[in-house]
Amino acid sequence: MTFYLTPFIFIFLSILYFYIPFGYLDYYKTLLTISTFLFSIFTGFFISRQGSRYSDIRDRITEFDGIMSSLYRQTRHLGKEAQEKIKKIIEKHYKQIIKNQAWDYNFTHKSTTLTDVHNLLEKTVGEKKLPSLGHAAINRIMAGLLILQQIRKSMIALHKERIPQFQWILLYFLAAVLFLSLSMMPTQGLVYASLLKGAFASSIIFVFVLLKKFDRLDFFEKTIGEESAQDILDIFSGKK
Repeated sequence: MTFYLTPFIFIFLSILYFYIPFGYLDYYKTLLTISTFLFSIFTGFFISRQGSRYSDIRDRITEFDGIMSSLYRQTRHLGKEAQEKIKKIIEKHYKQIIKNQAWDYNFTHKSTTLTDVHNLLEKTVGEKKLPSLGHAAINRIMAGLLILQQIRKSMIALHKERIPQFQWILLYFLAAVLFLSLSMMPTQGLVYASLLKGAFASSIIFVFVLLKKFDRLDFFEKTIGEESAQDILDIFSGKK
């Protein structure tokens, strides 16, 4: 929502800087240079770090869902009944994501998916004699479950890796100093200068919006989670 407001913020600030004179201090250039340098260094670091975190989460979701899909396909060697039971367990996992419209639902809430699959495998092995392909499938599935558990632990850690409160305070302080320094530039009655000043001020707001979205992990959340979950359900329903 705030992304779409950025052009209106830019227009508002440009008009404000054009018509309203702000205080002028001789040392505004020094303040503007220092505050711009520090703000760009800190925000660049945080955006880079949170962007890497976002990429790591996206890659792990892709890997997690790929293993889940492979796990389901491997269970055909365990018999139709076992495959149907595992299918229901996995479907429940992904339907929670779609139902709650939250890609991270199974990482922020208690999930028994992996435990249920493991218990079902133990029961299946104990109840009937499996062919050689069945035993090979069991070994591959168990190896997949181990990787899934590692990915889950990694995802939980990445989900909690937020920007600390004191660092947000530092960024807000630098942004406030930058805004004040920018406002000291004399642009009353100057169209081009007012537009540049408004664009610069708007970009500061845009940077904060971008950083907030990365920090909360709600940037393209449907792409990294819900669409992937729907893809798995489509495989189960025979659409893919």
